[in-house]
Amino acid sequence: MTTTDTPPLPAHPDDPPTTRVPVPGLGSIELSRPDLVFVGGIAALGVLGLLEWPIALVMGAGHLLAADRSNRGARRLGEAMEEVA
Repeated sequence: MTTTDTPPLPAHPDDPPTTRVPVPGLGSIELSRPDLVFVGGIAALGVLGLLEWPIALVMGAGHLLAADRSNRGARRLGEAMEEVA
């Protein structure tokens, strides 16, 4: 997840294409297409009343936090582990 205050990471060759989604009060968030579909589906289920909104919010936020690709430390660790393997 990238906010407008944080400069985006340089493109990594293995990164899927992303879509920047503006979020009021938070700036904007970069989502890959699979992440966008998942979060959009959860939001649609919440809007339709098929999923309680607090649960939809927790599921969407949890998914975005788990899929956060802007963590530079995690990326460097992953790249170092790839080099060793």
